[in-house]
Amino acid sequence: MAFRVKDAAIALKHAQANGAVEYKTEIGPMELSIPAVIGIGDSLLYFVDRYGDRSIYDVDFHFYPDSKERLAKAQVGLYEIDHLTHNVKRGNMNLWAGFYERIGNFREIRYFDIEGKLTGLVSRAMTAPCGKIRIPINESSDDKSQIEEFIREYKGEGIQHIALSTEDIYHTVKTLRERGMDFMPTPDTYYDKVNQRVVGHQEDVQALRDLRILIDGAPMKDGILLQIFTQTVIGPVFFEIIQRKGNQGFGEGNFKALFESIEEDQIRRGVLTDA
Repeated sequence: MAFRVKDAAIALKHAQANGAVEYKTEIGPMELSIPAVIGIGDSLLYFVDRYGDRSIYDVDFHFYPDSKERLAKAQVGLYEIDHLTHNVKRGNMNLWAGFYERIGNFREIRYFDIEGKLTGLVSRAMTAPCGKIRIPINESSDDKSQIEEFIREYKGEGIQHIALSTEDIYHTVKTLRERGMDFMPTPDTYYDKVNQRVVGHQEDVQALRDLRILIDGAPMKDGILLQIFTQTVIGPVFFEIIQRKGNQGFGEGNFKALFESIEEDQIRRGVLTDA
């Protein structure tokens, strides 16, 4: 994971002064020296101050002559990372929230306490001062939840999912499905209650149902958001596709529906016993 910063050396010095441990390694020929500290699950958190006219790809990389055409052909409407959700061991949520508070002046913008039929989780959503880096941090309430299963399969703490932004979620999801992407199932009963739960949303409920897209928010107050989650793609890691129409939350109203959907999958796979 990498944070874009104004001055990487200063960012590293600040992080070290606030308890972060620098990652040191030998730099090979034609390799850039990009400062990094030890992050969640012993992964690396880089500080990058090369962007725009000074890209990290200027050194030791060569673009295909038709790179723009390749990118245009592969485009599905995704344009930036909206947030990165961490799964951590029980008792470590506040530890990692504090880590981001100290090294980057992050602050908490949401707190969740989600209970499914059999398991539960708590989560603190943190954001950087610029508002462009958002990191929800999940901790299990028990030893059998999807969070604990992730940690066992991943063999430690790490990024549970990466949320990618789109300005047309219907087009993006339809295109991804046509290309073979599988998404987490959503119960039909979810869509029966959409108009009641999100009053005045103005979305086509049948279109939501057809593509299994989730909706949340308060249209008359702070807008809505549309979201959907893929099946696991890289080990236990999955992706979220999200379109914000004013709402800056994380789909709190959908958390329980999604949590129970994953629980049902755990029951089908024998990880949980519905007794």
